[in-house]
Amino acid sequence: MARPEVLAYLRDNLKKFPEDVLRHQLETEGVEPAEFDEALAELKNKGKGAKPKTRPPAAKVVARLLLVSGACVIAGAVLLGVAQKRKRAAAAAAAPPPVAMEQGFVGASGYVVRLPDGYAAVQSFQDERKTVERVHFCKIGTDPTNFLDTGLFGQLGIVRLTVQPSPIPDDLDGIDNLTRQVTASAQARGEKFTLKNIQVSSMRGVQLTYDTPFPRVEAYILGHNVLYSFLAGQDDEVYRTLLQSLRDARSET
Repeated sequence: MARPEVLAYLRDNLKKFPEDVLRHQLETEGVEPAEFDEALAELKNKGKGAKPKTRPPAAKVVARLLLVSGACVIAGAVLLGVAQKRKRAAAAAAAPPPVAMEQGFVGASGYVVRLPDGYAAVQSFQDERKTVERVHFCKIGTDPTNFLDTGLFGQLGIVRLTVQPSPIPDDLDGIDNLTRQVTASAQARGEKFTLKNIQVSSMRGVQLTYDTPFPRVEAYILGHNVLYSFLAGQDDEVYRTLLQSLRDARSET
């Protein structure tokens, strides 16, 4: 039986986004391809198994119902288009205002990241207790629906930061344990990458650069009881500005 959380996610989003977009998104969240396929197959099988509860009407009644249904479908499509336009407009209205290059974004736990010129930060949380914070750094005016497809990050200049309680203590063995964990995860997915150690202020971390299935770069930074993870489409100036500007006062002491 498929994982309930994967089923719920697909049930809510399958009609809104293509399957490959949802597959990419869930894989970045740690969902295995087999788990995605199992959940997708289960949803489709449930749809095929649905049976009508009433007897089919006479031919004339069917024809009339088809005409009415066609009108309802057209009306529904129009209403859906209006709703989507309103949703995009609301997202654009809620987007952060332009900020100067010298200004920065302050995260929920007090860390600071300097924003490149023309960039904004869009903050969200992955759980009700707000222990896992996610921030998308993007050009002002970027459509938030693009955050779902990490394959577009390089093209659109989007960088994602996830901040969560660290499962790895920042002690003498911390960086070695972190390296083993992230490399094991990448190898399990069968991806090819290059690895290097990085230093951000007083914090240690590792960076992985991938060529397939789509180019991207990931960085994992050990903070004080917090793990910072960056995801970008490419190792460019925008990514390096955000990464190297990260400051955590608790890690400086």
